[in-house]
Amino acid sequence: MKIKETKIQQSERLKEISIEKNVDYKSLNLLLDSVKTKKLHSRRNYHQQTIDDTINKAVK
Repeated sequence: MKIKETKIQQSERLKEISIEKNVDYKSLNLLLDSVKTKKLHSRRNYHQQTIDDTINKAVK
């Protein structure tokens, strides 16, 4: 439950900040989601490259 509570608190805080700075909350949230997705893809790509390198070394 701690993770869920933290996520809710972060979301509420993000809403507060977006209101203070006159920024659309939905746009900001979409931007953050896209950054998270990009990081996940980068990490996955790194792992795939490591696997490929290991296979190539084993084949040689």
